[in-house]
Amino acid sequence: MTQSLGLFAPRRPGKLLAPLQTMVLNGVHDRLAGRVFVLQVGARDGQTNDPFRARFASDGWSGLLIEPHPAHFAALATLHKDSERVAVLNLGIASHAGTQPIYAVPETAAPRYPRKLHLAASLTRERIEAAARAALPDATPDDVTPTDVPLLRMDTVLRELGIDRVDVVAINAGGHELDVLSSFALADLGATAVIVHCTGASLPHEPAYVAALEAAGLLVFRIGDDLVGMHPGGLRVPLEDLLTFFGKRVGQEEDVDATSDA
Repeated sequence: MTQSLGLFAPRRPGKLLAPLQTMVLNGVHDRLAGRVFVLQVGARDGQTNDPFRARFASDGWSGLLIEPHPAHFAALATLHKDSERVAVLNLGIASHAGTQPIYAVPETAAPRYPRKLHLAASLTRERIEAAARAALPDATPDDVTPTDVPLLRMDTVLRELGIDRVDVVAINAGGHELDVLSSFALADLGATAVIVHCTGASLPHEPAYVAALEAAGLLVFRIGDDLVGMHPGGLRVPLEDLLTFFGKRVGQEEDVDATSDA
């Protein structure tokens, strides 16, 4: 019989986020013996705070990476130009096909803003304007510019590419994650883990995000700014990984910064 471990409450929970995300992806890797296919919507430049870059480079993972903003896509395409396992697409995913402007801080204004805004983009102008004002009180409307991008439904993309199974789904769509989720049947893909960005202005809609993931048969957990859906019993983390992480391995060299929160 499995018994609850109770709740672990570190003084600085943010310190746990990267290791927890790594544990989830390690569990997927082990479960599938490294044969992991990723579907990523909102891949940005493929490098900045991207959890999959090392997996593609070193762990043999493959994937389809989708990024709507042309400038961000250019960096993504360059990163994976020599890869035979990673395909990239320059388009947006929505519940309808068409063309729509996407808003972002242009390269000419980017040096005035924190790096986290350099890759921020959304189909909603107000979302980027609010982020710009929060970062820079004297932000001007000219600091946010539109770029027309093509939109397709995800089920159309998957059908045309002949993709009927995905192991990891990751969605970061600038506040339009629910619209992306509504464009395909998530449950039919059989994903082991689904990572959906849900923060800032999206937080009031968290119940709808959770409902969409639960409708696909997933257990939902919050890890930092993301909601992570996992199939019940689908992932296992070796006990030695957990004990080592919490500094219980005998002879382990202690990392003061990593363990001082516990």
